[in-house]
Amino acid sequence: MEVFKRKTRAIINLFLRDGVSFPSCITSLDTAFAELVPRLKQEQIPELRALTMANNETIMKEMERRGVPPGLNTAPF
Repeated sequence: MEVFKRKTRAIINLFLRDGVSFPSCITSLDTAFAELVPRLKQEQIPELRALTMANNETIMKEMERRGVPPGLNTAPF
């Protein structure tokens, strides 16, 4: 779990500091998650959920700060 924490923190730092795109950030986080899940113990699930929620909150705040990228249609169906 510690390796996952470090890896996701590094991904989010690249997103925040270096302007990595939202899709690239999400893809990297999804990959890290997929690598962890097969090795996850049942008692680690609550910690993983909390970390995932915190990561999502950080990403969403940054996306709000950046605003909608040009050409991205946010209108509902």
